[in-house]
Amino acid sequence: MKSPLWAATDSDNESDETSAQDVVIAAYEFPPYYSSRMSEHFLGEIVYLLNNMQSEFNFVIREIRPQERYQAISADGCCDLIMFESPTWGWPESGEYEISPPIMHGSERMYSLQSESWEPGPEDRIAGVVGYHYGITNNTMNNVDVAHLMPIYRTDSQSTVLTMVRNHRVKFGLLSDEYVRWLEVNQPERVVGIIPAPEADSVYTTNIILGPASPVDMDTLMVHILRLGQSTYAATLLEAYGLRLVTAEEGGACVAYQHVMANFECTPKKEDIKPRSLRKHQ
Repeated sequence: MKSPLWAATDSDNESDETSAQDVVIAAYEFPPYYSSRMSEHFLGEIVYLLNNMQSEFNFVIREIRPQERYQAISADGCCDLIMFESPTWGWPESGEYEISPPIMHGSERMYSLQSESWEPGPEDRIAGVVGYHYGITNNTMNNVDVAHLMPIYRTDSQSTVLTMVRNHRVKFGLLSDEYVRWLEVNQPERVVGIIPAPEADSVYTTNIILGPASPVDMDTLMVHILRLGQSTYAATLLEAYGLRLVTAEEGGACVAYQHVMANFECTPKKEDIKPRSLRKHQ
């Protein structure tokens, strides 16, 4: 059995988990989706809700480094699946993994303390995160020596990237717009004076990628996820983390699983389980 490093549990959860099968979710530093440096993160909220809406599976989170994610959910890896991941971020084209329809919108761009020029010169330093894929480097994961690609100073986290920009150690920092939106609500002092580039470096949608050894199949998992998306507090939770779902009109997961969802009563109810962050502050 795969050994989780972190599990979303709560003293109010009275369900009997002794017979539940662990489902290990790989997660790397990618706020606001997941961060060990944040007291609350979106993935933790999702795991808490999943574990409170059913008793067949016990979802847990195992932290990994970004560059380890491909091995992590392989047949002999430590984990069963990864959430909020784009298949364009270095995933091999093989039948080993199962990929869900798109779930979330996302984008990354350069941020700076200046707005005079967004064309980095040969002496300008750009900071990014090790293991991340950026449009400016043609979606390569690590530093490259190819002359026509812009070299990136790689750090351990987006938080460090932001600190380097604020301390004038680099001219440009590559940050996700989701992370900056979350900071604007929760830590606005950190983004005062930080200016976004007018054009995104990359625009993406994120999915769930399921490994070959996962005890939960994609259909079962997506039904649970979609039911969460239609709950009373889903919109509030998404707004709190600055996230936006891919809608049915945009080809989101609701379209692919509409035939399955028809078997459930998905109208939001007052007894919907509240996310931990909402319960805590009421």
